[in-house]
Amino acid sequence: MDVINLYEIILKNYLDLIDTNQFIDIIAHRYANKNNIVFSSFFESLAQEDTLDAVRKISFKARQQKYYRILDQISSSKRINSFLKNELSISSNNILRIVANFCGLILIMVLRILNGLNMKLLDIELRKYQNTLFIPFITFIDKHIVYNQSSQNNILIKEILEFLNRTSDQTLTIPIFINANCSQACLRWLSFSYLNAYEYANILRIIYNIARHDEGVVILNKCQCHKILIQFNTEILTRKIDFIIDKKWYEDLQLIYFMILILIVDSNELITESTNWFIAYRLSPAIFDGILSRTYRHQKFHISELMIILMRLCTNDNFIHCISHKQYFTFPHDVLNVLNFLLHCVAIERFDFSVLSLDVLTVMALANILWSMSFHDRYKNTLIENIQIINRLIEFETSDIIEKILPNIYIPRHMSSLKRSIDGIWQNLHPSLPANQEINSLTKIKSICSLMISYSHIDIDFCRQLYNVLSIFPELSISVDFNNSKYLWKEISQTIEQTDLVLFIISNNFFNSKSCRQELIYVTSTLKKPFISVFINGNYQVTGWLKSQISESKYIHFEEKDFLDTCNELLSLIKQSLSINMSLVKNTSDIKQWNEKEVKQWFNNNNLMSELHDFYQFQNGNELLLYTQAILTFSWTKEYDRIKIRFEEKFKQQQQQQQYLSPHEFLKFINALKHLKNKNLSSI
Repeated sequence: MDVINLYEIILKNYLDLIDTNQFIDIIAHRYANKNNIVFSSFFESLAQEDTLDAVRKISFKARQQKYYRILDQISSSKRINSFLKNELSISSNNILRIVANFCGLILIMVLRILNGLNMKLLDIELRKYQNTLFIPFITFIDKHIVYNQSSQNNILIKEILEFLNRTSDQTLTIPIFINANCSQACLRWLSFSYLNAYEYANILRIIYNIARHDEGVVILNKCQCHKILIQFNTEILTRKIDFIIDKKWYEDLQLIYFMILILIVDSNELITESTNWFIAYRLSPAIFDGILSRTYRHQKFHISELMIILMRLCTNDNFIHCISHKQYFTFPHDVLNVLNFLLHCVAIERFDFSVLSLDVLTVMALANILWSMSFHDRYKNTLIENIQIINRLIEFETSDIIEKILPNIYIPRHMSSLKRSIDGIWQNLHPSLPANQEINSLTKIKSICSLMISYSHIDIDFCRQLYNVLSIFPELSISVDFNNSKYLWKEISQTIEQTDLVLFIISNNFFNSKSCRQELIYVTSTLKKPFISVFINGNYQVTGWLKSQISESKYIHFEEKDFLDTCNELLSLIKQSLSINMSLVKNTSDIKQWNEKEVKQWFNNNNLMSELHDFYQFQNGNELLLYTQAILTFSWTKEYDRIKIRFEEKFKQQQQQQQYLSPHEFLKFINALKHLKNKNLSSI
């Protein structure tokens, strides 16, 4: 029997013991000290380095099974759960202290073993512990930190933070942390000045891990993470005596601090001077150190994490040029060298799945960086000279490794697929020109004209809303890609070549998208086709590469004014550009006369869930108005609670999967009804 099996048996017996009613009488009263000594001595032996080395040599599957058995044991203990919630109902303060110490000791030893097992976990595997472990852990830390009691349980706090840090390092687990309100808690803890350096480091690492997930970025920005981080840097990081004395602590936390900023703040909104300093004195040395390391790590950061930060910065042309002039990291030679080495590593297929996954993620980040660089003439010669590496990248993209790895790793939204990056690099280095392109005469009136919509997939809701309006016109044949995962440049370029007019949906997301940049350059510079710039936000300021491309184009702004009115203005521009005859969008004032199709169109125009329309099944405008009158007379939450379960049950039966109606989606529906009522008072 190995030491971990023995540990599991002893742990189970101890947990069974503390959950019995006789525990307090038998153990806590008479044998507390003796049992604590025996218990701690055994578990301290497990924490020895040679024991942990033996643990790490266990097969991945065996470690995984042990990991979840231990989690099951600890999460099912009623006494441990009460301890974490600060709900131990014991009248004697002395006995309460003994029991609390016993529970704390068990948790410390359990967490050390779990951290030693060092599992790579998926969200779906850990989700069942969200309410029984993750929320109690976060609540426990919160109470002790907020009330400045962390010193009473500082070892346990340290082990819990380390556990949260390690699990959140697996980006697929971040939805658990979001649901447990971990983002809000960590930002709250960061504002306290009395924590130690180790606690600040773990808290920052957890925030950083959350920021690696797209949903995490949204939550952090809602919680004013940027403001809190700046306050932390100003009031704690640069002033706390721990960081003044220990320069390494200061530099390590400063690296994490800047990495979080780059993930949550748009690259065009970063302060140029401080970001350039970070690139020169923190990021570049870290990348250089990671490249030279046998494990491809700088401290706890894998090179893939550093390359993703670099990739984010490269969406801004100014930062690309800043990086290329730094002494530690030679652009683009080091990028190509690292890529070449990793392609060799994955070609021989390492047996460690987790390492192979990180290699693939690094390759994807490097390909994205090379794509950003390929837009600039100063780097093209170097890329062409190393075209054999690009060719190896093409071979790798078609291998079965990608299919095996991608389903099990998290790909952030701002990272383009390998296929898309390769196509982009190739197009920039060797621009493809359409064969026998036929230039359409704009003076000739056509009965049907082709229209393409180019947009960032982050703005898909607006694009769908616009498409739903334009698609009702038989004079327009509209091409738009709503399937982000199947982007192929060859098909996109052919569509552009065949289209009469292109609509570019301009936003900051469009500016940051290399795919959008590629499409716009192909339209404006290569083919010189007519296009219209459609601004989602009227206040958006065009800068950089985008400004030079669209400065003289026709444009229209969608702001807070009526959407259909703006659509009519856009249709007028389309008519002028294509010389076609089209009627304007029908904006029926008498809603009572709407038929079922027009009611459905109203749902589409307001970007509401199609399932809501199918659920209510309004047959005409009068039914919609009657419902509006009824629902707006009382709190919308009552109606939400009334239909939520029926809604989800109905579509679960139809689609064989859960269709969740969120409060946000239902509130959007209510607000659309309010707008309908206010605009058509005469009809209601």
